[in-house]
Amino acid sequence: MSVRCAAHAARALWAALGAGVLVAPPLKADEQMLLQVTESVSAIYKADNRDTRPGQVGTVANDHAGFLFNRTNLQASRGAFRLSLRLDGAWFFLSPSPADVADELVRIGAFPDASARRDFQRVKATEAGIELSNRYIDWIYPAKYTLSYVTRDIELSLGDANVQLGRGLVLSARKIDELASDTTVRGVHAIARLRTEDVRVKLTALAGAMNPLRFDESSGRYLGVHTSVTPGFLALTEAGMPRAIATDFVPEAERCAHFGTCSYAPDRIVAGGAELALGTITFGTQGSLLVRTDALSPDIVRSAQRIFTASQSVEVFRIGEHGTAYVEGAVQKLVHPSGTPDLAPGHAVYVAATWVEPRYSVLAEGKHYRRFFPLLANVSTARAREFSAVQYSTPPTTEEVWTDTELEGFNTCVTGGRLRPAVHFDRTRSVYAWLGHYRTYAESVANERCEVSAENENRVWDAAVGFDLGFAERKGRADLSVGTRFDDAGRALTTSAGATHVFYRELSVRYDVHAPVAREVGLELAGVHRRRRQTVGGPEEPWFEGQHTTGIEWGERLGVALGVEYDTRPGIPSQYLNGHVTFRPSDALVLGLFAGQRRGSLRCVGGVCRVYPSFEGARLDATLRF
Repeated sequence: MSVRCAAHAARALWAALGAGVLVAPPLKADEQMLLQVTESVSAIYKADNRDTRPGQVGTVANDHAGFLFNRTNLQASRGAFRLSLRLDGAWFFLSPSPADVADELVRIGAFPDASARRDFQRVKATEAGIELSNRYIDWIYPAKYTLSYVTRDIELSLGDANVQLGRGLVLSARKIDELASDTTVRGVHAIARLRTEDVRVKLTALAGAMNPLRFDESSGRYLGVHTSVTPGFLALTEAGMPRAIATDFVPEAERCAHFGTCSYAPDRIVAGGAELALGTITFGTQGSLLVRTDALSPDIVRSAQRIFTASQSVEVFRIGEHGTAYVEGAVQKLVHPSGTPDLAPGHAVYVAATWVEPRYSVLAEGKHYRRFFPLLANVSTARAREFSAVQYSTPPTTEEVWTDTELEGFNTCVTGGRLRPAVHFDRTRSVYAWLGHYRTYAESVANERCEVSAENENRVWDAAVGFDLGFAERKGRADLSVGTRFDDAGRALTTSAGATHVFYRELSVRYDVHAPVAREVGLELAGVHRRRRQTVGGPEEPWFEGQHTTGIEWGERLGVALGVEYDTRPGIPSQYLNGHVTFRPSDALVLGLFAGQRRGSLRCVGGVCRVYPSFEGARLDATLRF
């Protein structure tokens, strides 16, 4: 029933957008209609990923599932008009039942007698029923759609838009392919540009509802909304989107907060920005107001009724002949329901400067954040934990984009920065290094009010050195770096071995090599290897983890890769093997097959992180463009 209802809504939406095109002003006769359709299908089978724990329903519910994900992208344009539509669908042809989960937990458990076994099985079957009530549910829904009018001076769009204001302190709704994330603002978006000989002005305005992707491919879970959290125009922006449903284990409720499968409440937003460019200097003003309905999680950000964020920026595109600089200062105010203690307004300052010469370059970044939070989506972290990292802003980290060791609230109350110099021997060969130092007050303690004290402080040093080398007549490339991280708490931390100030330690090696071995054949080697120690939240002893991939590419049509991963933490499988084949029979068709195992990990891209569970099984991806 859910698939049919969503499909009808999608067809109605398509008809409405088509009508909008038909009533548009007449276009020139010589303007041609351009149409592109991209069809992407993923078939996934998940076997036992070896993370099963006695009594833990979630570790069994992610095994033995099979599903198809389909993404249909349609883009049409004629003259200044653009129309885009993305339909996402999920169909699950195999999934565990509550009885299957309970039986597996009974099989690996130990019980004093038959009565205890029956009671345990009954309780776990109920838990599994609740856990599976918003997983492995078939849906088809209009994930993204936009009708826009674009000229040199004006951009007007109705529907979904990716928007970033400034460097992400105020708003960052964008696509991150590495994390399978695509967050947009669904509503009205307008940009106007004014130009004279010496002055350029850009004005941006938007209003609507936030719209993250609703399905998590790694778990089969979806975000469901309820009519109680879609009042007014939200009923239109959420038309055809996945809904919270009642099951045998989760009865329907009048309010989303009390409905066990309602895991998402759309946030409304009004935002805008103005940029004034005078020669090589650009002044910017940005602001956003996020308004929530029912709070679905109790943390300081998601429980706020309104979040106001504003910033002022200055960017200098040329300092002398080789330098650039950027500075942005922001303020933030969280408003909570009456009766909740007020939180003092937060603020943030981000600074970046570069100097690029033929023989050397330098990047310097700094930040000073106090009670400055990312705009976390109104997601129930209890009902949809896989979506807990969805956020609508990305305060810069000043670290490498893949850094995953800014733990807990590291970036909400911190001062520090990084210097990254490089020496260039020629256009293809260079050596680089970086040194970062940070003092954070919300990493080893819960400190939402950002109280600066020695007891709350963590001092972090992060350093690395690397080489980026081109060879074989510039057709080959090698990037190798070695890094370390020292993170010490200001107070003594209690461990079984005694007190210590060590909070985190890491030594890492990263490499990415592409070497031609024949005319149409290339060899690729890529890997990350880390020695880690985490006093709070980690095992008592240091552990090693990493991965290595060996790949061979035959021209642009065929690629084969074999990978090995490992993790020496206690209670976790130590080895993971996998293989990946990519085949491009034509420019319009790409096929990819993955089979094997992958370890669970936290992956971060530019301050946005997602926890990926371990995987064992197979995945076939096909992308067709026509």
